[in-house]
Amino acid sequence: MSKAPDFSYTPEQVKTISGTAIKDLEEKLGTLAAIPGPQRDFNNTVLAFERATSDFSEAVQIPILLAYVSDNAELRAAGQELELEISRYSVDLMTREDIFNALNEYSGKAGKLDEVEARLLEKTLLDFKRNGLGLEPRKKNKVKKLMKELIGLELQFSKNLREVNDALEVTEAELKGLPEDYKARLKRTEKGGYLVTMNTPDYVPFMDSAEDGDARRRLEHKVNNRCVPANIELMESAIALRRKIAKLLGYPTFADYVLADRMAANSENVFTFLERTWAKLKKKGRKELRARVKLKGGEDKTMHSWEWRYYNNLLKKTEYSIDHEKIKEYFPLETVVKGMFEVFGEVFGARFAPAPLPVWHKDVRAYEVKNKDGSVAAYFYFDLFPREGKYKHAACFGLRHGRELADGSYELPAAAIVSNFPPPSGGRQPLLKFDDLVTLFHEFGHVTHNIFTKARYGKFSGTSVSRDFVEVPSKMLENWAYEPSVLRRISGHYKNPSEKLPEQLIKKLIAAKNMDSGLVYLRQLFFSILDMRYHTARGKVDTTKLYDKLMKKISLLPLSPDTHPQANFGHLMGGYEAGYYSYLWSEVIAADLFGAFGAAGVMDPETGAKYRELILAPGRSYDEAAQVEKFLGRPAGEDAFLKSIDAS
Repeated sequence: MSKAPDFSYTPEQVKTISGTAIKDLEEKLGTLAAIPGPQRDFNNTVLAFERATSDFSEAVQIPILLAYVSDNAELRAAGQELELEISRYSVDLMTREDIFNALNEYSGKAGKLDEVEARLLEKTLLDFKRNGLGLEPRKKNKVKKLMKELIGLELQFSKNLREVNDALEVTEAELKGLPEDYKARLKRTEKGGYLVTMNTPDYVPFMDSAEDGDARRRLEHKVNNRCVPANIELMESAIALRRKIAKLLGYPTFADYVLADRMAANSENVFTFLERTWAKLKKKGRKELRARVKLKGGEDKTMHSWEWRYYNNLLKKTEYSIDHEKIKEYFPLETVVKGMFEVFGEVFGARFAPAPLPVWHKDVRAYEVKNKDGSVAAYFYFDLFPREGKYKHAACFGLRHGRELADGSYELPAAAIVSNFPPPSGGRQPLLKFDDLVTLFHEFGHVTHNIFTKARYGKFSGTSVSRDFVEVPSKMLENWAYEPSVLRRISGHYKNPSEKLPEQLIKKLIAAKNMDSGLVYLRQLFFSILDMRYHTARGKVDTTKLYDKLMKKISLLPLSPDTHPQANFGHLMGGYEAGYYSYLWSEVIAADLFGAFGAAGVMDPETGAKYRELILAPGRSYDEAAQVEKFLGRPAGEDAFLKSIDAS
């Protein structure tokens, strides 16, 4: 059985890794390229390339993770530098003529391959072609140069955001509306003020509950001007570079280049999907907005960006009598985590056992994921609380791909949830807001994709699926957060753990689920359409001007004066460029899949086993749409999604 990952790297070790990992890979690739044509076969060419690159990925994956989670600034810097070096080297790797020619040569004479082998060959060749192979040398070298330049811009954008440590100083009076435990964990200033940081655990509750509108406006202004103007310039330069790359590769737009290897296939299909959904949500969104403007009252009939969360929250409290500060008393972190493991352990036939494994920080918790027969299926880690220099949001990090090794054994996958939930304060364990709970289930959905993989090849393992399918398992698991039987199991008042979330509160939470679904999904549509417009533009893009125009038109809320939220829109610089629509696309599929659990019972282990086998285990080994059709017995549709958000 493969051992759990090790995280005990020094900055010096991380600095040498790129050299040793690249040298090892180059030796393997040299051997592969030198094989005489007649002797080429699947194992010594396609499989040899797959294993060599998976070994390489494994050698650098955890040292790069340390750039995001280590409490050692020098180690973070070394990890950041390694990520840049490896990203740039990957461009060299995927533009090598000798390897492309070797794969192409084998492809021309490949005999009968099984479905997964044929898919591996097809997708590997496509990766090379998407990097300019097959183009004449001048164009190919230009693509390579632009791709390396682009990587530098993307990593700098992300680094700028990670290093923001600014805060808004507020008075005691400006904290009116916020609970005592929130105040208790804020840093104080010498003048007696309080510092509200731009991290999610500070920002969201403040925007939801602070009664002082001007304080909310100032915080929103600060948050939406992070890294300005540096990140605006980086984003606009990146969009221009992407457009040039797509043109050199023969695609009409960068979005079409990206989508050629996704479920959606092209930009026209994405725009059609987004506009069709937008048409069905406009009416609901406008009605919701009117209710919030009415609640606000006064002369100003505009709902500003710094106001909508506050009035939305106020409406929840008044119309649904939902006080999220009260509800969180029933969701102590430890109770939720224990309940979540029990629920999904039952659904997926697994057990999450705490284990004394190596970790990267003393606060990290490690688990062995065990199958029904007691065998270890994977390793899982929780890094729950904020600390200086750490990744600022919530995400699942794949630490190691599950895959078949050369000796026939299976490399056990490993994954982590890195999040920033409110830390313990005043001797009391953290309490999760309901939104935190949904976030936790969402990220755990990504974890299930990683840990239950049975993919033969690292390239197809876990979340290595089409980008517009990545969010299906995460959106799937969010549904369990709205199930009464599940809410009973994962709740327990922090003063009296046997006291479950009261039935009337459960009913109100479920009733309130769609009280703002129109505005929430219009916001999602705005981001998706903005992203597509940025990446299908034929000329220079003024990112602020387009943001301003589309935000008011689609989300129904105006952009706050003199703010530039695109400067901290990390998704568009970190993997979701021309892909933000994937969240909604995936959610539509997930709603349809969840319908099968709705019919059989949300805790039904048979449906769970079928889902684990057909959707989670294969990764990208098979066509995703075909796997969904196998699970459902028909192609996926939009009806279940529209019904689930009361928009049908």
